[in-house]
Amino acid sequence: MRTSVIPGAAVAAAAALLLSACSVEDSAAGGESAPQETAAEVALTELRPDLAAKVPEQFAETELVMGVSEFPPYNTFEADGTIVGLIPDLSAQLSAMLDIEISVQKSTFDSTITGIESGRYALSAPAGDFVERQEKVDFADFAQSNVTVLVNNQADFTPAESLDLCGKTVGVEKGTGTENVVGAVSELCEDAGETVLEVNAYADKNAGVLALQSNRIDALVAPSAANESVEAEAGGTFTTIKIEDMQSLPAATATYGIMMEKDTGLAEVIVEALNELHAEGTYQALFETWGIPLSQIEPERFAVNGSDQLQAG
Repeated sequence: MRTSVIPGAAVAAAAALLLSACSVEDSAAGGESAPQETAAEVALTELRPDLAAKVPEQFAETELVMGVSEFPPYNTFEADGTIVGLIPDLSAQLSAMLDIEISVQKSTFDSTITGIESGRYALSAPAGDFVERQEKVDFADFAQSNVTVLVNNQADFTPAESLDLCGKTVGVEKGTGTENVVGAVSELCEDAGETVLEVNAYADKNAGVLALQSNRIDALVAPSAANESVEAEAGGTFTTIKIEDMQSLPAATATYGIMMEKDTGLAEVIVEALNELHAEGTYQALFETWGIPLSQIEPERFAVNGSDQLQAG
C-alpha cells in the first residue's frame, strides 16, 4: 500500500478540525463570551418586513444571545476571541431578514438548555433535535448529520456499500455514536459470512486522521461535518464518502436544529425564514462556503421539532 505525505501544516489543520468536532451526537468545548464575526463570501439577504412583523414582541427590541460550543465548521473559536463558521453566518442572515440582533457567544453545550430556560441565552446551534429535549425547548430544524467514511486518496480504497468495509481496519472516536455504527457493520459482515471490521477507537479524532494519513487504518468513520472539514483542509488528500446503506444503522444520523425557548412562536418564524433563504439560494451557499454540502436538508424538513429520534437510540 502506497503512503502519501501531507505537508505538516495541512495535517495539523485537518487534525485540529477533527479534534474539536462533534460526533453524531452533541459534544462541547468550554469558553467565555466573544463577539460574532461573519464571513464575506455570502452576501447578506434583504429585510423581509412580512416575516419581521411575525417576530414575537419579546424578541423584537432586544439582543438575542446565541450560546454556542465549538464545533467546526459550524462554530470555530479563533485565537483572537472571534467566532467564525456557518452558525455566525446563518445568524447574520436571520438578523438581516427578520430585523433582529443575534449575538453569538461562547458557551458549553451542557449549559445551553439550562441557559435558555433561565433566559441567559435566547438561542443555541447546532443542537441535536431529540424527543427528550423537545420537552424543554423548541427546535427549528436546519441541518443533518450523517455518518460518513473518510478515505486516503492514495490508498485505492473507495467503499460503495457497508460490506465493502468487511475485513478492513477503521478508526472511530472513542465513546461516540460511530462506535455503534461500525459495530452494526461488523454484524452485517458476520451475517454475510465475511470478516468483521477491526476497529481502532481513538481518544480523539486528531489521532484518527493521522492514522489514516499514514495508512495505519483504511478509513475513518465520523459525522459528515467533521470528515468534510478535514477533506477541505487537507487539499485533496482525503475523500468523504456517504454510504447510503449505512444511514439506517443505529446512531448513523441526527437532525440539527436551532434551539430556543419553548412555545414562544419564534421557532415558527425562523422556519419560515429558512425556507426563504433556501428559495433564494443563500442557504445552499452557506453550506457550500463552509464545505459541508452533505449536511443540508431539503425544505420539507425545515420544521419545528421535526425529529422523532430518541437521544437514547
